[in-house]
Amino acid sequence: MSKIQNDCLYWPGGRKKAMTLSYDDGITQDIRLIKLFDTYRVKGTFNLNPRLFGAAGKVSLHGKTINHIKNKPEEIPEIYKNYEIAGHGEWHTSMSTMDTARCANEILNCRRDLEGLLGRTITGFAYAFGVTSPKVREALKTSGVRYARTITSTGKFDIPHDFLMWDPTCHHDDEKLFDYADQFLSDKPYLNFETPVKLFYVWGHAYEFDINENWDWMEKFLQKVSGHEDVWYATNGEIERYVRAYRELVFTVDGKYVYNPSAIDVTLGGMFSDSITVAKAGETVRMAPPTDM
Repeated sequence: MSKIQNDCLYWPGGRKKAMTLSYDDGITQDIRLIKLFDTYRVKGTFNLNPRLFGAAGKVSLHGKTINHIKNKPEEIPEIYKNYEIAGHGEWHTSMSTMDTARCANEILNCRRDLEGLLGRTITGFAYAFGVTSPKVREALKTSGVRYARTITSTGKFDIPHDFLMWDPTCHHDDEKLFDYADQFLSDKPYLNFETPVKLFYVWGHAYEFDINENWDWMEKFLQKVSGHEDVWYATNGEIERYVRAYRELVFTVDGKYVYNPSAIDVTLGGMFSDSITVAKAGETVRMAPPTDM
């Protein structure tokens, strides 16, 4: 017989499902996408390039050409007022060939400009072109960035070990998008030997809906995944901060008590039971007893 500690991460409210979205480039199509997000009450993060605000261009793909116009700087605070903003590089530059100093310059200038415009801290990032390297990640860490999204789809719902290598579940054009949604919404146990909770992360660019003429695809997806009381709808940063608070918990040697040094309440539960402990911010609490297996 074994005793299993009920010390796994659960999402706020004892939920076992969380969902977040991430969209790049700060383009005019974001306005239409945000209206959908507002309608279905989902949350996400928009990744912007401050030195490209107002730039007008075109994108051609699949024999079709559409506008790729960046929102103007004076429009940004109003458009994204209810959403988290993260960096996408000052100039949307691939940093893989840069030395550390130039990487830091691209990242810090991006942070500085966005923070100055919006009056809030910017601690997230999405890699331009999805390109990263150990050198780039070190520059991000040194520059105070706490999470960064790649474009490598996992097809899974796992929490990243390293938030500077945050791989999404899938792109919104993934042919398995609705299959993933069914798996995510299912109450079937999801075990990865660390926590039974699921994290569904979808990313993309809003202009792709114009190229592929599939705004209805996204709306149907949002209809499917929204409005579930057992799902925590969160920004990228909210998820990173919550997981970091969990990882900073301090347990007594016998596992009977836990101290939460953060400013965020953290919910813990069992891998094979629903015994819940809420570690309140700044408090020490007694853990739920272990489960006999």
